[in-house]
Amino acid sequence: MFKKPVYVTATKNNVVVECSFEWNAGYSEEVLPFTNNIPQKDGGTHLLGFRTALTRVINKYTADRNNKKNKISLSGEDIKEGLTTVLSIKMPDPKFSSQTKDKLVSSEIRNIVEHIISEKVSTWFDQNPSIAKVVLEKITQAAMARDVARKARDNVRRKGTFELSGLPGKLADCQIQKREGTELFIVEGDSAGGSAKQGRIREYQAVLPLRGKILNTYVNGKSNGEDQSTKALSKMMSSNEIVTLINALGTGSKDFNIENLRYDKIVIMTDADVDGSHIRTLLLTFFNNYPFNRLIENGHVYLAQPPLFKVTKANKSIYIKDEKALENYILENGNLNKKIKKGSVEYKKFIQEQREKLSIQRFKGLGEMNPDELWETTLNPDNRTMLRVQYSKGTKEKSKDDQKMIKILMGDEVAPRKDFITNNALDVVNLDI
Repeated sequence: MFKKPVYVTATKNNVVVECSFEWNAGYSEEVLPFTNNIPQKDGGTHLLGFRTALTRVINKYTADRNNKKNKISLSGEDIKEGLTTVLSIKMPDPKFSSQTKDKLVSSEIRNIVEHIISEKVSTWFDQNPSIAKVVLEKITQAAMARDVARKARDNVRRKGTFELSGLPGKLADCQIQKREGTELFIVEGDSAGGSAKQGRIREYQAVLPLRGKILNTYVNGKSNGEDQSTKALSKMMSSNEIVTLINALGTGSKDFNIENLRYDKIVIMTDADVDGSHIRTLLLTFFNNYPFNRLIENGHVYLAQPPLFKVTKANKSIYIKDEKALENYILENGNLNKKIKKGSVEYKKFIQEQREKLSIQRFKGLGEMNPDELWETTLNPDNRTMLRVQYSKGTKEKSKDDQKMIKILMGDEVAPRKDFITNNALDVVNLDI
């Protein structure tokens, strides 16, 4: 590949740096670092400076000559493939990691070597463009091969998460093989699942339709240890829909491993009505159970915010989240010349008269939205609003207040739940029954 090796030498701060290197058609690296003619089999700060400089120069040279569309990031591993290097420095009072002097640890040497190599190699690349082109092609091929190998490994791992239980039949999986950037939308029913599957971006968005309302997995009891977890897990595994969800997540249950999670975001996407809220609560109760609460603690669980209304005026349509947001829209866009008390007879009359002048479509569910509408409002990262699920006050782990509230709402005891409803009934506006 080279008629003769690249050779650079320079002196800085009483340190003489001398280096010669070349690439061959092989795949292994051969490097021989010296300090004051003493070899270092374990390298050291001089070798670290050389590798950092060479990687930076080659990446900059590649970026300057390629457009953004074809940009590829080259790693040190790619650059080392087939590289033979002899690096020698001469300096006063070098420091080594041991008496055998196998590794140089003088901290100032890294910056000196890095500066000299960056400057000299950049000049050499500019003066030898034809050889530089061949070198870059070899390094780029190494990077592409590394990327293909990584994708193959990820593909095997991704498939491996389903070897025991099988891929859930209704899961419409995404296409990319890595977890980063992927999203799993959990929806209720085949109708909503159909719209979501047609409206999604298949590359990174997956859809899992569940049938009806899943089992309430809250387990009552005073024990907080292994017995409580065993009871909860046993209850979860008695539900086919929950087993389907666990299989889609890929983490396992009793042998839970968050490293095997198949999706970066787990999005609960239910209808914007009371039934949808109930299903969302049941799913959150499941994710609150050990060990799946680790998905909440690590920021993987989200709530989608689909609209309840589509308002059309003068051939222009906007989507509105709920009744409260609709009232605010009417107040902001209506011809209201005076202040009126919210909730008064006059207020209700004004809202009703304005509603009659608008074309308002109320979505009965996600399945009633066509795929384009669902994409535009709920799936598109550029337009959508999603809420990340976290424990109260932004804490990463469960708090006593969180668990007390879940026990009131989802536990077996009726009296505390009745008291909660009685005490908070007046705070509910426009209850959808």
